[in-house]
Formats: sequence, C-alpha cells, structure tokens
Amino acid sequence: MDNRCAMKWTRALLLAVTCTSLNAFALDCNAPPGGIGPDSSEANLHCAENEFSAADRSLNDAYRKVVGRLRNAPDSDQALRTQIVAAQRAWITFRDAECDFRASLAGSAPQWLPVNRTECLTELTHARLKVINGYLEQLQ
Repeated sequence: MDNRCAMKWTRALLLAVTCTSLNAFALDCNAPPGGIGPDSSEANLHCAENEFSAADRSLNDAYRKVVGRLRNAPDSDQALRTQIVAAQRAWITFRDAECDFRASLAGSAPQWLPVNRTECLTELTHARLKVINGYLEQLQ
C-alpha cells in the first residue's frame, strides 16, 4: 500500500513538472499574458528576466571591452581604469537602489513587485550600455 501511494505521488509530481515545463516553453514573451493574477505575473517575470539577462550580458561585454582597452593603455591611463571600475560599482549600487524604490513606489500587488523591479533593471541597464558604448567609441 505504501508503494502505491508513493507511485501516485510520483506520478502527480511528474505530471506537474511536465505541465510546468511545457507552459514555460509555450510562453511567447512578445505577447505575454495579461491579467493581474499570480500566473500572469510569473509569466511576465520570466519574460522580464530573460530580457534583463540579455541586456546585462551586452553591458558586461561592452564594459569588459572598455576595461581591456584601458588595461592595454599606457601607464598614465591606468587611473582611468580605476575610475571606470569605481564608477561601474557605484552605478550598480545606484541601479539596485533605484529599482527597489521604483518597484515599491509602483504600489502594485506583491506578486508584481519583482516584475516591476526587473523591468527597471532592464531599462537602466540599456541606458548604461549606451554610456559604456560611448566610452568605447572615445577610446578607439
């Protein structure tokens, strides 16, 4: 009897995981689901996280190029490398605090706070990417 019960729970868990996985693959982030419920917020968070990850990768790539150019610069320009590292660290601190504030200020349901915060992270990351790309152009 215990084995039967365990098998039923295993099947139920497998079915739940399979359905969840299928729903994740079927999600179209170009047209995320509407609504205000937890399912909608979870789907929108998944899409927002994907977009933020892509923006963050682009920013990190551009930042590494700037630091690499400064690393290969004459010794007199090593102060610039120290400054960009300090500026980037300060920007990350600002970005995180700003997005925490914006998400809280939006005043939406608790399940939407992570969505709002992640969308803010993406917005500010895109803006910072433009700045870093500008530095890269100046260093060429």
